[in-house]
Amino acid sequence: MTTLRTGTDLAAVEDVTAGITAHGERYLSRVFTERERADTGDAPERLAARFAGKEAVLKLLRPMPTDAVPLTDVAIVLDASGAPVVTLSGRAAALADAIGCASIAVSLAHERGLAIATAVALTDR
Repeated sequence: MTTLRTGTDLAAVEDVTAGITAHGERYLSRVFTERERADTGDAPERLAARFAGKEAVLKLLRPMPTDAVPLTDVAIVLDASGAPVVTLSGRAAALADAIGCASIAVSLAHERGLAIATAVALTDR
């Protein structure tokens, strides 16, 4: 049976800025992939949108509370046309495989200090 799964998240740009200010490179490398950072130019509003996208994808994947899924296992990168696409690795890819999820679509937006993302996927389970 095919199932539609969704996830949505809202992130404050000021929280991302605070993380960068307090922890610098350590925060950036723990949360974002090199590709995400290149795509965004480390702009806080764009990073906040990626953060919201990662959280939306994780809500869609529904890991168990005991599952540790590094945020860098979910990457929101730009394709050749500039549209955001989800790439999974590690534990996130294993979760997607376990539910029969071949791809995840994501939509991102940011305005007035907030970023929002919605992720959608069809799964076999």
